[in-house]
Amino acid sequence: MVDSLDTVNFPFTSIQLSGSINRIPINYGLLNALNLFPSEGSISTIIEIVIEDGAIRVLPAKERGSAATPGDRGGRKSTFIECPHFPAEDLITPRDLQNMISIVNGTKGVRTLGDEVAKRLFNIRNKHTITREWLRMGALKGLVTDGNGATLVDLYATFGITKVTIDFLLGGAGTDIIDKCTQLRTSIANNLKGEVMSSVEVIVSTSFFNKLIQHAKVEKFWLNWQGAQALAQPAFAPGTGPIDRNGQPTALGRSFVFQQILFREYNGQAPIGTTRTLTPFVPVDYGYAYPAGTMDTFETWDAPANDIRAVNQPGQEIWISPEILKHGEGVELKPQSNPLAICKRPEALVEVMASN
Repeated sequence: MVDSLDTVNFPFTSIQLSGSINRIPINYGLLNALNLFPSEGSISTIIEIVIEDGAIRVLPAKERGSAATPGDRGGRKSTFIECPHFPAEDLITPRDLQNMISIVNGTKGVRTLGDEVAKRLFNIRNKHTITREWLRMGALKGLVTDGNGATLVDLYATFGITKVTIDFLLGGAGTDIIDKCTQLRTSIANNLKGEVMSSVEVIVSTSFFNKLIQHAKVEKFWLNWQGAQALAQPAFAPGTGPIDRNGQPTALGRSFVFQQILFREYNGQAPIGTTRTLTPFVPVDYGYAYPAGTMDTFETWDAPANDIRAVNQPGQEIWISPEILKHGEGVELKPQSNPLAICKRPEALVEVMASN
């Protein structure tokens, strides 16, 4: 929009752009669909994680009027972790608008600045959403990395925990898969330390999922599971997938309950590293198990943007700052996100693998 030969008026403020992009629905990511890492805005760029391993135990009976059982708060441990910063840049120039056509509700018209801004917001949202999903998957692995593969947070080193890995040996027909599942459930249950869970879930690669359901001691259960699912959910549209915790299909892979463990297939990929090589969120023949239905084990914090206007304000998922270029040569958009996804009890996580 041009008011005069000397003034360019960009009709969107940072607050308006940030509000608009954060209202765009997120359609990417299994962890997002499951809402495993709920989001919370933080007024600080440094997050203090306090763990109190209070023991939950059955209270002893006592004579009325006698001394009560004192509360056991357990050991208290604080860890400070800085939220990573993910800045980006985008540019809208006259070339993006001049002689360009937009079609809205079947009607052709010249492309406006508003049209182009809406398009850019959608693309920016997708980039930061993929980044968010990658960070959350890293938290389940216990090793959070960025888009170049650099380590941001090693949860096991930070909390002084040794990672638990269970090899399911799915290539051997004689492997006792029930025993492997028992080891998995027991490891997670024994390391909740005052937390609760509703079930155990495992997010696995397609190769791990295939080996599991084709194993001689599992295949018949898988076939029965498929039949039961087809009867229980006959109205599913083609391409829909496992159900999330809100009762909606995620369209993100197959699922299978075996030995009270929900295995979820995840075949998502993202370009990682300087060469932008497509990298699976879950490596081939691996999976990551976690306690589902916990009270306070998983979380995503959004720190304030690196912007004087956002200092000491609760962070948003994405913040965008616009700037008009000199001589009306365009509008620069500077989006950023500052999320930290953390599992506060990495000892309750288990890595699974199929080495053969």
